[in-house]
Order: sequence, then structure tokens, then C-alpha cells
Amino acid sequence: MAKISHIAKDMKIKKIGTLFKKHNATNWAINLGLENESKATEMTYTNFSNARLLRKNSHINPTQEYPKSYHLRFKITSTQDWVSSTYNSDLAKGKFLEHHFLFDAIRIDQFEQPIIKVRLPQFELARSLFFYTPYLARSAVLENSLSIDFDIVSNPDHYLINILPVCSYPTSHFNDAGIRRILSWILLDSDIRQSFESISQFCTKYGYDFDQYRIWSFCFNPPQLSGVIFDVYGYYKAETSEFFVNEISGFQNISSNISKEVAFYSDKFIESKSGGKGENSSGTKNDGKAPTINDDEEGNSDDVQIIDVVTTHFDFLEAIETRKSSKKSRHRNQGTKDPELPSTNTPSEVSTNEPISEGTIPSAEFNGVEDETEDLHLYLDRFSAFQQMIDLFCKENIVKNFRFQLHKLPNIQGHSKHIKTDGNPRCVAEVSFRLNQQDIVILEVDTSDNKKPLSTRVLSLKDISQWNTTDRAKVLELVVTQCLRWPKGIFKNICYKNSTLNHPRMNTKKQEISEQELKGWMRRLEFILTNEVS
Repeated sequence: MAKISHIAKDMKIKKIGTLFKKHNATNWAINLGLENESKATEMTYTNFSNARLLRKNSHINPTQEYPKSYHLRFKITSTQDWVSSTYNSDLAKGKFLEHHFLFDAIRIDQFEQPIIKVRLPQFELARSLFFYTPYLARSAVLENSLSIDFDIVSNPDHYLINILPVCSYPTSHFNDAGIRRILSWILLDSDIRQSFESISQFCTKYGYDFDQYRIWSFCFNPPQLSGVIFDVYGYYKAETSEFFVNEISGFQNISSNISKEVAFYSDKFIESKSGGKGENSSGTKNDGKAPTINDDEEGNSDDVQIIDVVTTHFDFLEAIETRKSSKKSRHRNQGTKDPELPSTNTPSEVSTNEPISEGTIPSAEFNGVEDETEDLHLYLDRFSAFQQMIDLFCKENIVKNFRFQLHKLPNIQGHSKHIKTDGNPRCVAEVSFRLNQQDIVILEVDTSDNKKPLSTRVLSLKDISQWNTTDRAKVLELVVTQCLRWPKGIFKNICYKNSTLNHPRMNTKKQEISEQELKGWMRRLEFILTNEVS
């Protein structure tokens, strides 16, 4: 995990306090109350861009694994009846004033006490909902920041989000479908966006001047979050019969209210028409190493380092379909670095400040979210012609134990072919069945964005159980590392026979195929299987 340069090792966060900045400065900082292993306390601060790292009772710069506090899952009806401390004028001003929400929730992990009173820090809710990158933490305290950085056009069948030149959101993050989904939610869901923008509005309204500083105790209006399930860690205080939340680890049952596809466009997006081994297009790039964040230095906009942080899990009720849209294309040679992808070199120091071209050290970015939304159905249309062919085959042949599955190619460090040029996962359709006492698997990879489509592979397996437990994963890894080529060596070990099934002539993007071509494709499959299982 990331370290912060001016904070000692193994310091426990006991308090998260007020924000402050000098009148002539642009960067906000936040006060922290820390405790060392000997229970000695100290006060310090860090840049607000590091908000993702700040979880109460967690450790800054840890040298070991620390146990979590008590885990609890609860469901809320909505946030409408939450009591907020924001408007209490009797609260004394100070470095460590922390605003909370107080509400009743329904426990879903224990039914002896179904209703529990919860005290949730407002900063923690905003941190887990919004501050998954330094960019969003910086933007949250700036009025109209989203309107300045993103231009939204609502077309009849999709939203087009133009990423404007002034936007410093890292280009590499748009290669991740989960990150695009959550950013779309913030930008397009009116309730969520109003909640995000209330942060800067409250900063202006409730902030006050003291000496040479602007000071503000963090607060905001929560979104409705109707029916959402919270995964949290914290502790129960018997004196007040309240559960105090230290950390929100995840949200489930989130409604997005976005019914159209979302396309992101930037002049910086470049569609690679070819290439071999490249960089990993999303995820961490520091291989578990922990660079140090220097709050006093500016990051270089041309050198972005994505570093490990503890993620918050999101699970949407409806998967928001997103893609990258690019007008530029270029051919990329084997081994040439893609400028859209972050560096894999691990520097000793990084910065989470607003990146600039004259920055003295690499710019640091986090991906603080893990999208767990079930979304494979969004990519089924790429296999409609393949499904038609398989359906026709099954009508004319007696098969048993038929199964159709869709898999995402794995994210392998140092390779990028698991992502398509539109930024969505590259999927593999797998059909399995038993024919004449033989286990058959047919694999079809989505190469609709590639000039060299990968032929369908037909496998006559030695051990279907081993295929389901280990062999499938090995094959899919090799497809990525061998740059969309079938790994013939492993097939010899796990198959009695394996064959290539050539594609018919068709419009691969629209998956349109004539009836004559469809039947010819199916007859070629029949011929292969007649020879393989005979």
C-alpha cells in the first residue's frame, strides 16, 4: 500500500478532522489525529487528494497486516430520514470536528436484533462513494468541476461524454469498464451528482477564514441510496446503543437510473490497430511495491503511476453499458509502449497533487473501486452468429449436458489484449456438451476489433473436470500472453484432438450472416466432430 512521506510507520488513524488551505493556495489538506504502537498520539495532516487512504482505525504506512474491526452488513430504506450534525450551530469549531449521520438500519447478517442504530461519519460515506481517485477528491471541493471537465450530450440511444482538454482524470482509467461505470453513475445520475456537488457547495457555505487559512469541517448531502446494502467495519458502543462505522468496504443493490449506453470520447484516446505484448491497461502497476507519496511536490502529467489502495466494492442492480469512443487510430509495433497506459516502473516518490507538465516526480493515481456488477450479458451480442450456428447444430444432433458460458479474458500484468479497443472486456464464449460419449468444448473469442480474427477452436477433452477446475484458466491466460493466438502446446496435453473451425463470411461487428453461410459453418463443425469422436 502507498506510504505518505512525512508520517511515521504503523501510525493508526484515530481522528479525521477539518480541511484547510492557505488563501493563496489551491490544494486542500486535512487534519489527522494519529496513534503509534505505544499509544502515543500526534497531530498531523496530509493533502485531501489522499482521501482514499484515510480510514478510521486503519494504519498509515503499515509494516504488517492489522486485524479489521467488527464486520456488519445492513440495509437502509433511504437516507431521507437520516439525522445530520451539519446544521448544529452549537458544535464547537476545532481541528477535529467530525460530522456524522445517525440513522436506523436493518441488519441482514443477524436477525436477533434486526434494527440497529448506526453512526456513520460523513467523510467516510463520501470517501467510499466518490473519492476512489485523487482526481475526484480534488474535484469534489471545487465548484462546477464536473461541468468544467466533462461535456455531456444526450443522444436518443446513448449518452456521449466528451472529456474536455482541461480534465486531468487519467486516460488509462478509461480502459477499465468498472471505473467507467461508476464515473458514469456520478456524472449522469442526478441524485448522485447533486450529492457530489453538495461537497463544494457546503465547503463554500460553511467554510470560514481564520488568520491566513480557509477552514472547513467536511459535510455533504447524501444521495438517496434506496434499498442499498452496506458492508462496514466498526464497533458497538453499549452506552449509546450505537454502531460506529469506521470503514465502508462495499455497497450492493445500487440503482443507477441510467438506461442508455454511455460513450466516453477524448482526443487523447488512440485506437491501436495492431500490436503484440504491451502494458496492462488497468489495475495496479507497482507489483505490490509501495511508493511514497510526497505532499510537497507536484506530479508530472506525462508519468502516471497507479498504486495499490484498499478498494470499495460496488454492485449495481442494472449494469451500465459503457465504451470508449475514438476517432484516432495508429499501428503499434511489437513491444512499443502505449501512451494511454501508465508506467510500470516503480518510483521511490510520487505525488497526488494536480499533475502538471513541469512536475518533478511521477503523478500517482489510485483505483479505489472494485466493480462486482454482473455484466456479462452486455457482451452477448458479439456472439449472436456463433450462437445461431450452435443452435442449428444442436437441432440436428443429439447432445447431452449442453452448457453455454461467457468468460472475460484475464488481466495479466504486462499484456493488454484482455481489453478491446472500445475499453470493454474481451470475452470468450464457451460451449460444452457430451456427444457420443466424448466431452466437447468449443471456444469462440471476440476479435471484432482486430484485423486478424481468431478462428473457433474445437476441443475433444481428456478430463472435463480438470478443464473446469484448472485447464480453462490456463488456456485463457495463454490466449492473452500470446496476443490472441491459440496455445497449441497445452491443447496437445489436455485434448485427444483439437481442431480449427474457420469462420464464415459475415459482418463481424453486426454479427450478420446469411443462411447459406450459417449452414456451411455448422456443416464444417459436424465434419470436425464426426472425425474427433469417431
